[in-house]
This record gives sequence, structure tokens and C-alpha cells, in this order.
Amino acid sequence: MTQYLGIDIGGTEIKYGLINDEGEIKEVERKKTPLDSLESFIAVMGEIYDLYAEQISGMAISMPGIIHSKTGYAVHGGTLEYIKKMNMVELLESRCPTTIHIENDGKAATLGELWKGNFQGVQNGVMLVLGTGIGGGILCNGQLVKGTHYSAGELSFIKTNSDQSEEEDYRFGYQNGLIKLFKNVSERCSLPLDEIDGHLVFQYADAGNAAVLDCLNEYCRTLAIQIFNLQTILDPEKILISGGVSKAPLLIELINKQVTEVFREKNTELFYPPMIEKSRHGNKANIIGALYNYRLNEDILV
Repeated sequence: MTQYLGIDIGGTEIKYGLINDEGEIKEVERKKTPLDSLESFIAVMGEIYDLYAEQISGMAISMPGIIHSKTGYAVHGGTLEYIKKMNMVELLESRCPTTIHIENDGKAATLGELWKGNFQGVQNGVMLVLGTGIGGGILCNGQLVKGTHYSAGELSFIKTNSDQSEEEDYRFGYQNGLIKLFKNVSERCSLPLDEIDGHLVFQYADAGNAAVLDCLNEYCRTLAIQIFNLQTILDPEKILISGGVSKAPLLIELINKQVTEVFREKNTELFYPPMIEKSRHGNKANIIGALYNYRLNEDILV
């Protein structure tokens, strides 16, 4: 069975491992993402490639930013600020001599769920990846929507307020990025911000901490309003929630509760609320979808 090196580049970690042509991933390893320079990034990617060079037929990569998935050209690299207006495939192939294909991380997650997950059989859907910002992907008529300039699904940049001041504060990526949730929990529970993560938040919530539950309900309320907006534009049958926090059953429960409330307030006779589920593969969907993108670009039967 053919094997590939699957890589998911994030703002904090690079996750990687062998994946076969059925989308089955072996153990996922991790390295810290270099944030200082492009040279450091290429060096780390080369080190990862060297570990698997004799075992693979190619590299399938998921990464942040606006990525032209047919050519590998990166308009930008999201939180990787040293990546801007450059062809990442050409740069990486100069160090890693194998076939390489790259897709945006939100779109890769969507493709992973379309190929092997909870988007199978779904014609119209939206993926929401909850993290530092909001990653995303859109399915229309069973196909991933990339857009004229490959920027479809950049949901973090949706404006949530017409006020032009403090612009960053009025973006979907800030309003529902986990940093804002963690800041609210920190303030209301008098906890150091650097000690708060998703695991701790849901540990407190599951124990019935009223302040944390209030923060979570507020977070899910603002998310539900944007889900309503997405429903009026796209009318998806299903919205999948991904990201590390999606593992918490309480999160999906609270999102569904708030979505029901928002749709009731907005008039459910006009719009049908979507089915809300967590993604089947979580963070592994990025690597699975990156391979699906690889196979599509290489015209390999899927």
C-alpha cells in the first residue's frame, strides 16, 4: 500500500506522520513550529522529510493562510508571518525532493470529513474549526468551495460590527477565537491567563462552575449568531465543529442550545437550523484532507 508523509502545520506545532492511500494515519508526531524565519521553517520541514524519505511517495500538507492549492502559491501563511506571496511547493521541493501538494488547513479539514468523515453524503455543509481564530470550509453541491482567489472560507475576517474602531475586536476570529474565551474565564475566575486551556475550561464547566458556564454560554451565543448568518447565506444541511475543544460533549450541547434560541428569536419559519455535530476525525482531518487534495491534484482515483 502506498504511503505518504502527511503534515499539518499550525501556529504552535507541526503535526506529522505516515498516512496510506486509504487515509489511515499511523502515529502522529509533533515538532514546534518555527516562528522566527522562513529559513528555520524550511530546515524543520527538511528534518521531518528526512525521517521518512525512503518510505513515501509524496508529501500532503495542510497549512494556514490563503493557498492556491493547484500551484502551491501562498498569498500569506496566517500566523506564519514570514510566509507571504511565495510558492511554498517550489520552496519545499528544493529541500524535500518529492511530489508535494498543499491545501489551506480549514479546507483540508473539510476535505478530510468529506472523504472519510461526517460530511460523507452531504451536499451542502460548513466546517468551523475553533482555535486561535476561526478556520473554515464550505461545501456546495458536494464540492469544496475555493473561490475565485482561493479565499473562500476565511471566516475569521467576517465583521461582526459596523464600528470601524478597534477593528480586530469586531472580527469573527476574535469574537469566537479561544483566546477571548480564555480571557473571560481568567477575569471572572481570577485565574492566570497563561494557565487556562480548553481542558481546564471544561473541567470547571463539568464541575458546575457558574462563572465558567456563563462564559461558555456567551461564547456559544455569539457563535450561534454567526451560524445563523451562515445559514441565511449558504443554507447548509450540516455544520461540523472541529478544533481541540470540540472533543468536549458539553460544547456541542451548548452550541445546539444557543442555535435553537437564536433561530427561535429570528423566525424559524423562514430558515431551517442546520444539524450541528463535531467532526469525526478532529485535528487528524487536516492530514486526511491534505492527502485527499494530493490525490485530486494527481488525478489518483479516490
